[in-house]
Amino acid sequence: MKRRDNRAIINELSASERVFTTSQAKRLGVTRDALAKACAAGNLVRVVHGAYRMAGVPPTEIDELVAIWKLTKPALFFHERASRELWDGIVVSGHTAASMLGIGDFYLSPYRLTAPYRMRSNASSATFVTRRVERKDVSFSEGLPVTMPERTLVDLVLDDEDPSLVNDALIDAREKGVDEARLEELVRSECKRTKVGMAMSLLFGKGLNDEV
Repeated sequence: MKRRDNRAIINELSASERVFTTSQAKRLGVTRDALAKACAAGNLVRVVHGAYRMAGVPPTEIDELVAIWKLTKPALFFHERASRELWDGIVVSGHTAASMLGIGDFYLSPYRLTAPYRMRSNASSATFVTRRVERKDVSFSEGLPVTMPERTLVDLVLDDEDPSLVNDALIDAREKGVDEARLEELVRSECKRTKVGMAMSLLFGKGLNDEV
């Protein structure tokens, strides 16, 4: 493939994906060598091993997180993974989701993600927890799947975050609008019995058997 063809494809990838993977480029006929040459020429920036962005595109604070998520299914494009039919359950969650949602006072990193099966990342800045998250509890924001506020609050409890920080997140989430029925449903379905009472008290100010 000619160099100008590689450049055109990389430009298209950048426009559609912003941060893209080696495997995505390969699907379109761009080799690893071509990507390496583009990096050496200063046209590409390596975000993490196996993921790139155009040098002329301003970086954002979530570039590394986007790259980490994309590398969990590196050959698929964003529109494929965002499809409800192809939902794979790998999602930004916990304190990282809370930070992106603007609820509570949580740091974005180290990044917290959830997957339906055990998963590890080569990036030391990311940890995965094994849980199942339904597609209806996820929204796509800034090129990433992020748990909705209700699911995020429950995950904060499951992750043993500081109760005062969870309470602050709850206050912020309620100001933005929370589905209280879905929140209670998630507490009862996701929290083990040892944590249901704690979650009910923390999130609703009620005991396990009280009406909410």
